[in-house]
Amino acid sequence: MKETREKPDWVNRFDRPQGTEIKHINGRWYLYERLSVYNPETKKKKKKSGKLLGTITSEGFIPKRERLPDCGIEGIVNLEYGASAFLYQRAEQMAKRLEPLFPGIWKEILALAIIKCKDNAPFKRVSYHYETSYLSHILGRLDLGASTITSLLKKTGTDRDAITTYMRQDIAGKERIILFDGHRILSSSYTMEYAQLGYDSRMRYLPQINLMYLFSVDDCTRMPLFYKQFAGSVPDCIAFTDIVRDADLKKEKVTVIGDKGFASEDNFDLLLASGLPYIIPLKRGSLEIRAEIPETPERYAKVFTCRERSIYCQEYFREGYNVFLYYDMALANDETNDAVLRLNKRNAVIHAKVERAQRRKEKGHIRLSNEELKNLTPVDVADVLQERKELGTFMLKTTRTDLNCSQVYMLYKTRQEIEQSFKAYDNTLDSSASYMRDHYSFEAWLFINHLALQLLYDSLDLIARSQKTSQYSFDDLMAHLRGVRINKIDNTWMLTKITKKTTAMCESIGIVLPKP
Repeated sequence: MKETREKPDWVNRFDRPQGTEIKHINGRWYLYERLSVYNPETKKKKKKSGKLLGTITSEGFIPKRERLPDCGIEGIVNLEYGASAFLYQRAEQMAKRLEPLFPGIWKEILALAIIKCKDNAPFKRVSYHYETSYLSHILGRLDLGASTITSLLKKTGTDRDAITTYMRQDIAGKERIILFDGHRILSSSYTMEYAQLGYDSRMRYLPQINLMYLFSVDDCTRMPLFYKQFAGSVPDCIAFTDIVRDADLKKEKVTVIGDKGFASEDNFDLLLASGLPYIIPLKRGSLEIRAEIPETPERYAKVFTCRERSIYCQEYFREGYNVFLYYDMALANDETNDAVLRLNKRNAVIHAKVERAQRRKEKGHIRLSNEELKNLTPVDVADVLQERKELGTFMLKTTRTDLNCSQVYMLYKTRQEIEQSFKAYDNTLDSSASYMRDHYSFEAWLFINHLALQLLYDSLDLIARSQKTSQYSFDDLMAHLRGVRINKIDNTWMLTKITKKTTAMCESIGIVLPKP
């Protein structure tokens, strides 16, 4: 006997359209099409159920969700959009400058720089990131496979003239504060002539290349301008002379700021001959200041504050340049503490050696002579500190005679931006070591990193101008924007839903993504 089930009231109340039927399946009520099909054998019409139309519930009728048509890969495409579109928009001027300098390969160079910036991808994964991003639609079909990139790097790296021309365009015609610094990049290649043994800031005696960099820093922007590679055995002070000539710095537009490594007579002669104004720190004990260092802060001529620290200054005017002696009380306190710790540690070592020598002497085992024991004399910490009047001081030599001591000090302190730049170079771009096998490939690798670093700092400046630096980092920016994706359905591009957090970030920073 066929089992029957009583329909609930909400099913009975449902206004069933003509040509449909209601079915009860596994505890649920569904609405199906009802067709009438002619049977030629019985010469009668027979009922036949059609496709499912939806579900009937106590809340009402729920239509069946329609599936998208099976269009294949050409019909439906899903790509990363936000980060690619943002960086490509920011790189508009970069693209215009690359095209005449690198005809035929400028799109590949731009794509590599953008992917390096947003994804920090090694070359073997560049093709994947390109094909799954909106860049592949903007720049068209590019072959970025591993073998193609190898030949591309060699072609780019052999044209140092084009690279130099591109970088000089960032310097020409603009009044800038130029900061110099060197950076060591480890290399695992034994075939690169510049990969030579040398010490870096971490005291690693490994094959490395000395990368000399020029940065521009002011109140509004921070930008890497120019680089040049040197052998790892070449110190910064020697490389300085070469890069000044190569960058074609103009005296009326540039003020050079270096560190103590540049304070050599040859570099000063070069700067003097070129007419480049400079601010260079001098080493302690320099003969530039023959007068005694003031014994107390009160004897300094001037005092000002910088970042909530009191800075005392003594001025020495020379013909064509000035020398400023600064005393930082906080720095003096730190250096004094360090000196006390070192001297006490030295005295403890001396005491231990004397005690061991005396015990051996009592047993008849004499290893140290009386003269050697006499030399093992602890120092008086207080007396040593009295003689070190230079604690907490440093000197700046400058030909910018139009600037006073506080202005020169503030400009020099902008060198801290270089440290942040190299942190971005090593960490964000992961460029602290290279696996390139020849000089020209390495040159191209450096140039792509340079372009990526320019895009990175352009983004950081955008965040800084919106005063959102404490809230968003560059990694935050890229993480949010990479989540903005785009679909192509039947030749129509449509953005996916953007999260509220991403929308809020874009509005607060002032980012307006271009329409696809």
